[in-house]
Amino acid sequence: MPGLLTAYTAFQAGGYFAGTPALLAVVVGLALVARITLAERPFEGLGGGLAVAAGALGLYCAWILLSATWSDAPARGLIDFDRALFYWLLLVLLGSLRWDGARLAWAVRGVALALVGVCAVALLTRLFPDAIDVATAVAEERLSYPLTYWNALGLMAAVGIVLCLHFTASEREPIGVRVLGAAALPLLATTLYFTFSRGAAGVAIIGVVAYAVVARPRSLILGLAAAGPATALALVSAYGADLLASDEPTSAAAAAQGGDLAAVLAFCIAGAAAVRALAAPADARLSAVRISAAARRQAHVVAIAAMAAVALVGAVVLDAPAKVADRVEGFAEQGNPSEEDDFRGRLTEPGNNGRIKQWEVGWDGFREQPLAGGGPGTFALLWARERRSDLKVEDGHSLYIETLAELGLVGGLLIAVALGALLVGFAVRARGEQRHLYAALLAAGLAWAIHAGIDWDWEMPAATLWLFGVGGVALAARRAGVGAWDPPRFARVALGAACLVLLVPPGAMALSQWNLNRSVERLKSDDCAGAIDAALAAGKALPVRPEPFEVLGYCDVRIGRADLGVEMLEAAVAREPENWMFHYGLALVRGAAGQDPRPAARRALELNPREELARDAVRRFRTDDPQEWRRRAIDARLPIL
Repeated sequence: MPGLLTAYTAFQAGGYFAGTPALLAVVVGLALVARITLAERPFEGLGGGLAVAAGALGLYCAWILLSATWSDAPARGLIDFDRALFYWLLLVLLGSLRWDGARLAWAVRGVALALVGVCAVALLTRLFPDAIDVATAVAEERLSYPLTYWNALGLMAAVGIVLCLHFTASEREPIGVRVLGAAALPLLATTLYFTFSRGAAGVAIIGVVAYAVVARPRSLILGLAAAGPATALALVSAYGADLLASDEPTSAAAAAQGGDLAAVLAFCIAGAAAVRALAAPADARLSAVRISAAARRQAHVVAIAAMAAVALVGAVVLDAPAKVADRVEGFAEQGNPSEEDDFRGRLTEPGNNGRIKQWEVGWDGFREQPLAGGGPGTFALLWARERRSDLKVEDGHSLYIETLAELGLVGGLLIAVALGALLVGFAVRARGEQRHLYAALLAAGLAWAIHAGIDWDWEMPAATLWLFGVGGVALAARRAGVGAWDPPRFARVALGAACLVLLVPPGAMALSQWNLNRSVERLKSDDCAGAIDAALAAGKALPVRPEPFEVLGYCDVRIGRADLGVEMLEAAVAREPENWMFHYGLALVRGAAGQDPRPAARRALELNPREELARDAVRRFRTDDPQEWRRRAIDARLPIL
C-alpha cells in the first residue's frame, strides 16, 4: 500500500492540491473501518511506540480541526486537516497489523520500487524530451516531473538512494534484491542531479553515512564496489551534458546529449548489476565469518580513530573550518545562488533562496501568537502581508517553523512527538532483529526529517506518506499486548461509526475540489453557464470555502449581473477576510457594478503591499467617475486566471 500510494500521488502533482489527500484519506479511512468491523483482532499491532506516534499525530489532527474554528480562514484549516488525517489513518491502518518481518521487508521494497519507478519516468522526460513532452513554464532547467516540484523529486531520489544502498549492501536481502539495488543507484543519483536540489543532495549524503554507521553491514564494501564506480560515471556524464541543464533542455542539441547520456546510463546500470551479481558469492563467505565481541569493539575503535584522523588531516590541509564558516555566512547573506553563466554551478553556491526571510516571518508570526498560532494553513496570508521580498510562496519552507506560526507551541510539540516517536522507534529496533532494515528506515527517516525543516515536504504526500505507511508496519507490536483486546460488536460498530464521521470533512473537500477545478476550467474557456453550475456544486459540498463564490462573482459580471457578483465576492471575503485576492476581486466587481471599488482595492494592497495587481487596482480606480470604474474593471486581470 505505501508503494502504490507513493506512485499514485507522484503523478497527481505529488498530492499537493487539496483533492488528492482528501480522496486518499477517504479510501484509507474506509479500509480502516472495514478492518475495525471485520478483523478478528483489529488492533493486534498496537504497541507502546506506535501508540505514542499515533496518539500525538491524532491529537495534531484534532488541534488543526479545533484551530480552524477560530481561524479567519477555516477552509485552509480543513485542507491541512485532510492531509494530516490521511497520514494518521495510514499509520493506524498499517500499524494495526501485528509485526511481521517479511511484511515489513516487502513494504520497504514496495516503496523503493515506487521511488525508482517515479525517478525513472522523470529522468526519461529529460533524456528523451521529443518522445515525452512535459514542458513547464517554471524552471525548465530543473527536473520536476511528475511532482511539479524539483526539491520534492530530489528528496524522493535521496530516500530511494538510502533504501537501495541498504538493499545492495545487506547480505540478508535475496540476491536478486541486492543486484537490483545496485542497478538502481546510478539512475537515482542521476535523477537527483538533474533536480539541482542542494538540500536533497545533502540529506542523501547524511542518510548514506547514517546507514553505514548504524547498520554496519558486512557486504557494504561489495555494494559500494558494484554501484560506486557506475554511479560516479553516470554523474560525470550527466554533468557533461550541459544542455540538459539549460533553460532549453528540449532543443535538438539537448536531445542529442540526452540520447548519449541514456546510453551511458544504461551501461552504468547494467555494469552495477553485473558486478554485484558476480560479487554475490562473497556475501555468504562474509556472513560465515565469526567475529568476537572484543574484536568487534576493537574494530569500532580503530574505525572511529581512523575517521577522526582523516577528518583532522582534512580540516588542516583543506582549511575546512574556514571554508565551512564562509559557506554558512554565504547561506545567511546570499538570497539566490548565482545562475547567470552555468546553472550547474548552483550545486556549490551557498544561497538560501529566500528561505531565511520566510523563516523570519514565520518566527515573528509565532511570537505574536505563541500558544495557538495564526490558524492552520494561513502562512500564505501571513507572508503576503509581512513579506520582505517579492517572492510569492504558499508554504514556509520549514515544517517546524510553519507549524509554530500556524498552530503555535501546541502544534509544534505534537508534530515533534509524532515524528520523534517514529525515529526513536526505528533506532531502538535497529539494535535487534533486522538491524539493517531498521537502520535503513532510520537513515531515510532522518534524511526526510532534516529536509522537511528546509522545505515543504509535508505538503507533498508523494515524498512523505512512506514514512507513516512503513512506520506503522515497522513499529507494530511483535506480540499480543494492547492488541489482545477483542472489542465486542457494539464497540466495533461505535469505532467504525466514529471513523466514518472523521471522513466527512475530507469527503466534502474531495467533492468540492473536483467541482471547483471544473468551474475554473469552464471560466477559463468562457463557459460561464458551466462554471456557475460547477461552482454552485463546489460551494454546496463545502459552504465554508471562498473560492466557489469568487468564480460565481466573476461569472455574474460576465453575464451582466454585476450586482449579484458584488454579493458573491462579499461572501468570499466574509469566508477569508485576510486574503488580498478576494478584496481585489471585490474591487473589480464593485467597479463593474458602478460602485466605489477604492476601499476594497486599498484593503487588498494593505494585505499584500508587494503585489503588483493590488498596486495596479489602487492606481486603476483613482477616479470618481462610475463609468471609468466600469471600463477599467472590465479591463483588469483576474488573479484566478
